[in-house]
Amino acid sequence: MDLKVMSGLEFLTAMQKSGNRPPMAATMNVELDRIEDGLVRFKCKPTHDHMNPGGTVHGGYAATALDSVLSLAVQSKLKDAFNFRGTSELNVKYIRPITVGQVLYAEGRVISMTRQTGISSGEIVDEDGKIYAYATATVMLKPEP
Repeated sequence: MDLKVMSGLEFLTAMQKSGNRPPMAATMNVELDRIEDGLVRFKCKPTHDHMNPGGTVHGGYAATALDSVLSLAVQSKLKDAFNFRGTSELNVKYIRPITVGQVLYAEGRVISMTRQTGISSGEIVDEDGKIYAYATATVMLKPEP
């Protein structure tokens, strides 16, 4: 049986159209907002579940949102949607605190692809474009034929 291999872009587009979210997206309260070849953006709205004891959103929220969009941006470039192994490096810089209920956008873009790695960068911004955090990531790939 010859099954068609779905590209990363096809897979992400189908997931967005279906309205289905992975459990982590529901936990994070994020949704796919934009998908292009080499670019993925989430709309994010942190809740009280994401607060730290200091009353702001935990830094892990930003790190997780960025890790996800940076990895998915790389996935969008793959001929086989499942030829990635995962993030091997994530470097996050925090600029300002995030507050509960704030509408934000986490966007990731591919900056380099080789047979074994994808490198991406991105940021979390508010509706006015103010940056809250930015990051780079290296994603390990299974070499494609």
